[in-house]
Amino acid sequence: MRYRLWQFWQIVRAKPLTTAAWAEVTAVLTPAELQLFRRFPVNDQWHSVRVLRLVQASGSTEPALWKAALLHDVGKTQVRLTVWDRVVIVVGGMLWPGKSAVWGKGDARGWQRPFVAKAQHPAWGAAMAETAGCDSLTVTLIRRHQDNPANITEPELKELLRILQWADDQS
Repeated sequence: MRYRLWQFWQIVRAKPLTTAAWAEVTAVLTPAELQLFRRFPVNDQWHSVRVLRLVQASGSTEPALWKAALLHDVGKTQVRLTVWDRVVIVVGGMLWPGKSAVWGKGDARGWQRPFVAKAQHPAWGAAMAETAGCDSLTVTLIRRHQDNPANITEPELKELLRILQWADDQS
């Protein structure tokens, strides 16, 4: 619960990225990828920068993982989520995890919109990243960033996803 309150506070008080943070982002992303990053609201830009920093602190030097750290949630920009939409996603997922998964399979309309965005944003983001010219590993990491690593047979992909998910969960 404390972590969720911290997340809520990060959303509410988000300020534009600092010059130093922008330098970190532009050192990793191409101009086309940067256009995707700019679609994020400020709080999501900061989330992505925190994920990147944790990925880098883990010792990873894989450029595709760094790009995926910055762009893993870009699919959420297809459906603008308010602070309250995010609260609905978290509370709904805690109280009704099975139903939340079912609600996420529909169209992004009405009260189901937040659940659809949560469920489908990895696929949406992967398509956006592919269109922007991201390499295939970055696209795969974005597409699969919510997958259970236990279901992944490729050792390298499994390890990269483990790092990405760990960093995402921390920030």
